[in-house]
Formats: sequence, structure tokens, C-alpha cells
Amino acid sequence: MAENEIMLEEAAKINRLDASNATFFIKNGFLAMTYKDGEEEKTIDRVFLHRAFPFELLWRYISVMSDDGKEKGVIYDIKDFPEEISALIKTELERKYYSPTVKSIDNLKERYGFSYWRVTLSDGRNLNFTMQDTFRNIIRVGDDGAILLDVDGNRFVIKSIAALDRKSYRRIELYL
Repeated sequence: MAENEIMLEEAAKINRLDASNATFFIKNGFLAMTYKDGEEEKTIDRVFLHRAFPFELLWRYISVMSDDGKEKGVIYDIKDFPEEISALIKTELERKYYSPTVKSIDNLKERYGFSYWRVTLSDGRNLNFTMQDTFRNIIRVGDDGAILLDVDGNRFVIKSIAALDRKSYRRIELYL
């Protein structure tokens, strides 16, 4: 039984990554990392970042994984790194979790279990996307926000449902 306890303890171990034991850099266009594994220093040519709380804590609790899918550690807060390293991490997360902000919902139609959206983004672009099972793919965030997930896995953010114009609010109200 003592052997099982050691295995469980090892499995539950979280390697906290910060400026004292890890550094990030760009190699061949990808985010790479050098870190301390015990006394040994290792380099991974490409790492993948995953937010543990993608809607609430954007810059905290970030899992760092190698290309073979093994977690190498967790960044508790990007502020634990110097500004230039934090900027690299932030850029990579913004690329991965690209989520344009919806300014208005210009048209919304539902047919055969799919909803077809035409929206205007905060940068002024118009965009069309499709959602399946609309009720399940609108995720409420905080008191007044929402995330829309389309059939391709793209995310669209509504920062404040109450701030939408009257027509946009009426179009989405049914699904809230």
C-alpha cells in the first residue's frame, strides 16, 4: 500500500513554473521552453499552453504541455515572469484563444436545429457563423457576459448582454 501512496503522490505533483525555474522563447516560429526538471535543465522546442479557467482567469493557472501531450508544469500567474516573457506567453494565449467581440447581432435565424448568425464585431467587420444546439453553445460568463461557440469551435464574446442594442438583445433573448 505504501507503493500506491507514492504513485498517487507523484501523480498529484504539480510543477509550478516561474522565472526561477523556467524561461520561454520563440524557436522556429513556435513557443519553446527551457526548464529545470530536478537538477537537470531541459529544453522543449514547442510547448502548448492551455488555460485551466479560460473564461474567468485569463492570465493565471496555465498548463504548459509538450508536443507529446504531457504536462510539464503550471504557470500560476504570468506576472511571475519578466515583462518580455509574460508578453510572449500572453501573445501565444491570445492567438490560441482568439475570441472576437460581438458589437451587434444583425440577423439570427434558426432552421433544423442550427442557428445562423450575422454579427458586427467590435472592429467593424461583419461575420457570419453557424451554431448547432444554440441553447448549449451560449455560455454565460459572469453576471452579464456570454461566449458563443460555433460549429467550427470558434469563440465569440459578448462582453455585456445589457449593452447590446435593443434589436440585438431581442434576437438573443430567447436563448438566454
